[in-house]
Amino acid sequence: MRRYIGFTVVFFLVAGLFAQHAVPSLEPLFLYESQGETLTGEDCIRAGLEFSLCPEESETGRAVLLKYAELEAEVLSPEVAGLPVMEKGEKILTLMYERVLSQYSSNQTRIDVMFLNGTYNCVSSSVLYFALARAAGLQVTGQETPQHAFCTLHTDGKKIDVETTNPSGFNPGVKKVVEKTERSTRYFMVPKKYYSGRKEVGEHKFVSLVGRNMVSMMNDKRDFDHAVPLSVACMVFASADGKEARAATEADFYTMAGNYAVELDQRRGESEQALVWLESISARWGISQELEKKYNTIAYNCAVNYLKAKDYDSAKRAFEEHRLCLTQKNALDIEIMIFNAWLDDESVKMPPEEAIAFLHEARENPLSSEKKVASRLDSLEEYTWFRTLKPVFDRGDYLAAASIADEGLRFVPRSKQLNTIRNQCLQNHAIDVHNAFADLANAGRYEEAIAVVQDGLKVNPNSSMLKNDLKKVQDFLKKK
Repeated sequence: MRRYIGFTVVFFLVAGLFAQHAVPSLEPLFLYESQGETLTGEDCIRAGLEFSLCPEESETGRAVLLKYAELEAEVLSPEVAGLPVMEKGEKILTLMYERVLSQYSSNQTRIDVMFLNGTYNCVSSSVLYFALARAAGLQVTGQETPQHAFCTLHTDGKKIDVETTNPSGFNPGVKKVVEKTERSTRYFMVPKKYYSGRKEVGEHKFVSLVGRNMVSMMNDKRDFDHAVPLSVACMVFASADGKEARAATEADFYTMAGNYAVELDQRRGESEQALVWLESISARWGISQELEKKYNTIAYNCAVNYLKAKDYDSAKRAFEEHRLCLTQKNALDIEIMIFNAWLDDESVKMPPEEAIAFLHEARENPLSSEKKVASRLDSLEEYTWFRTLKPVFDRGDYLAAASIADEGLRFVPRSKQLNTIRNQCLQNHAIDVHNAFADLANAGRYEEAIAVVQDGLKVNPNSSMLKNDLKKVQDFLKKK
């Protein structure tokens, strides 16, 4: 006999925790203790109640167990117990519809609701059949597909499926006589629907389908306060069937945990809280590959959110505190992003002279060896040197501006912008010299004109314009 320990106490304790904390509990809604036997029929119903969020000690829970006990007693009565296996298996399905089931509803997976008003779906009705067949001593197993659940009866080397969503669903696919007269016979056949991808599952995993369906509906409503601890309960309960069952239900739990992390990150804007949440999962249950991916994405989002607010200290602190599950590459990417954003903001706020010194100091940081940081430093220094020379350029001191550009090119030699501005400065200087030369030459003051051009070429020796001016006046004087 199995015992379901302290569900009511644990449930209300968890409910109390919800009121105090903003995150769901990572403990199961109820605990399960195995003593080595298989589940009895009553065990299945009791567990199904707990997965339905109906504690067996509650008034409703007691009423359901009483009604189940009456139905089980009828199954064990001499009239039913004495039937051959096949007839007994079919009779159990008939009794379910005579005593409990009345209306199919695709989402009605709760055991308590099934007993109270007769509505059911494939999961709740299959668990009831499984429980009664187990109580009757029949060899029954649960079947699961991606869209459906049903039972299989094993007898004399045969496997007889039981489609519990139909009162005539015993051995579906076989024609059965519904009405027979002297003139005609009416047949009825329940087709096998949704049976592709069927997989026989252990008893614990099969019963836990009640909870897993509940978790799915809670997820749709974003009720993670209940979905997460209930998914933990499913995982712990199904683990009694072995590693495969554990893995499947563990995947459900990780999905719920990940969905809640996304809820915190994207809907509530609480990226750092999402990281704390995922870290708590890693500490309690370990972390899946999919959750690790979410962790890395959310860590990036967390940094971006702080950087948008220009809160670089918080961005750096959050990065240092929440790197538990970061990959080496993502950790480096986030660190670079924070560093580059800080460089941008700080350097732009400073006067050019201070900014240049600041950027030179930043090049001593180990991160400066990373390509993205080195490129950003070059870009920022290029811009800062431009800020330095622009007012000089604007007042027409082109040689001084070109000298500043030359100084900048010593630190960022591949800067196309500084090189272009330098050339423009020299070109503008050459134009000024040319204009002065032209005025003197046109006034016949040739010696003075030559001196102006020669002075210009001393500081701008590569100017083709000034070289041409000097040649023209020299040629003119030779002919004169």
